[in-house]
Amino acid sequence: MYRKSWRYHRDSALLWLTFILMIIVAGIALNRPVYWLVVLLIWAIRSLLRRAFIFAHPFRQLSWMDETFLDFREVTFPARDGLTLFGRFVRSRNQATILLLHPLSSSSNKMLLYAEALVNAGYGVFMIDLRAHGSSDGDTSTNGLREADDVAGAVDYLLHRLDVNGQKIGVLGVSLGAQAALRGALKTDCLRAIVLDGLGPAAMPDHGDQPKSLQEWISYPFNWIYYRLYEFMTASKQISVIEIIGKIAPRPILLIASGKRNISFSRLFFQAANELKELWELPEAEHKAAILQDSHEYIQRVVGFFDKTLL
Repeated sequence: MYRKSWRYHRDSALLWLTFILMIIVAGIALNRPVYWLVVLLIWAIRSLLRRAFIFAHPFRQLSWMDETFLDFREVTFPARDGLTLFGRFVRSRNQATILLLHPLSSSSNKMLLYAEALVNAGYGVFMIDLRAHGSSDGDTSTNGLREADDVAGAVDYLLHRLDVNGQKIGVLGVSLGAQAALRGALKTDCLRAIVLDGLGPAAMPDHGDQPKSLQEWISYPFNWIYYRLYEFMTASKQISVIEIIGKIAPRPILLIASGKRNISFSRLFFQAANELKELWELPEAEHKAAILQDSHEYIQRVVGFFDKTLL
């Protein structure tokens, strides 16, 4: 199930080759100091290559789960493109079901805290392992692009269950899960309410128009190179959040932004979204950890949003 593809081995080889090249040039630079500039350039490129590799081929965290009060059923189901995925389903008491999508390099067990809060409020939940994560197939993560098929497949599974009301399905995604939720909503109209926690940039347009500060001008070429390397590793053409978030309307969206950097992106996304949108900012919270900053307020806002939009 977890066999690495040729693309994984190719990208891993590129990382090693750049490392070996950097060591060789560093040896030359011991006698010719001007070559340290070349070493610095190779180091910068390798850093971007490593970052792209981590995002394209994330560390697989096992999808184990300790005993909880949740009476969940473990299931497998197909993504829209045929990949076999793993999930955990808990029946609803109020006829509404929430699809829960985890961040990068984690699995459905990362969403247990969210699931417990929603189940306590009467909601059913469906926690899934996105492709290349947990117990699901695949070895390449695409920042929501192909994960949209995972989300659509999960919704298809829910619609075939007799204990799920197909008119009352929502989704909550965190970071990578937020990208998957956003893009999955374009593949199925059955996601009636969408919570995007920690939604980040996916392409250069998500960074705004022309750079305005010195830091943005310095970051611009590095961001451009990173996105090109990531597209090469995933064999995909990334589509910006700015371009697609407005297409979700008239379905309601709640954006949750943690930390100053994520807040700046979320404000751009909020402007690009159409009606029925909300933005909640937590300047002191860490990325992917908004629920830990103020769990009571977080649960109250999220449950209130789903109550208002689904019930």
